[in-house]
Amino acid sequence: MVEQQNQTLFSLILGNIPTILGILGMFLISSLYFMVPGWGPAVTFRNSVTLSLPWPAGIVSVLLIRRHVNNIIKKESTLPYDAIVVASALIMIALGLIGGSSDETFATLYANVNIIGTMAVISAIAISIFSPMIRIYRAKSPTMAFLIGLSCLAFATYSPLGQMIHPVIPQLGDWVQTYISGASDSAFWISTYIGAVALVTRMILLKEKLKPS
Repeated sequence: MVEQQNQTLFSLILGNIPTILGILGMFLISSLYFMVPGWGPAVTFRNSVTLSLPWPAGIVSVLLIRRHVNNIIKKESTLPYDAIVVASALIMIALGLIGGSSDETFATLYANVNIIGTMAVISAIAISIFSPMIRIYRAKSPTMAFLIGLSCLAFATYSPLGQMIHPVIPQLGDWVQTYISGASDSAFWISTYIGAVALVTRMILLKEKLKPS
């Protein structure tokens, strides 16, 4: 019975070696980078991960274009929305590849179409997130009122809505980023490191189930 339990634990650990190594590596690098800011290997690892992100994003974009092409083939519409999306994407890609970002046509389209469209999409997403938050959360305590006020301030400073309300509001963005967001971000990562230590300790002591039940 004991031998069978030992074999089960060994199989469990062996089957989750990538997870264990990943957690240990993440904790080690993040801890060293936290204690020694700018630590070379941590920066290199972070940059390699960051630079790899555009590749899956590009693949997803290609797959989305492929889906739009399928919609063009299978569905007829009075206004070809899918054709417009695909054509605009291909035109921007072609201009960027041929003339680069310094191309006059590319720069004009980017400045007058792409940025405005991106701001509109981000504003729509932000409003869709912000609206239910206001409906769900109530200022039942001074702490909740303070958090809602900070959320409103951050939302206004980093969205076109703030510029529409008053030109001074976006200028508060640096202050919000430096003091409020910086402090909360530091608190979040410190708590993450403490939680990672607890998790790794439980895994070493075989107190944590690594597979979903």
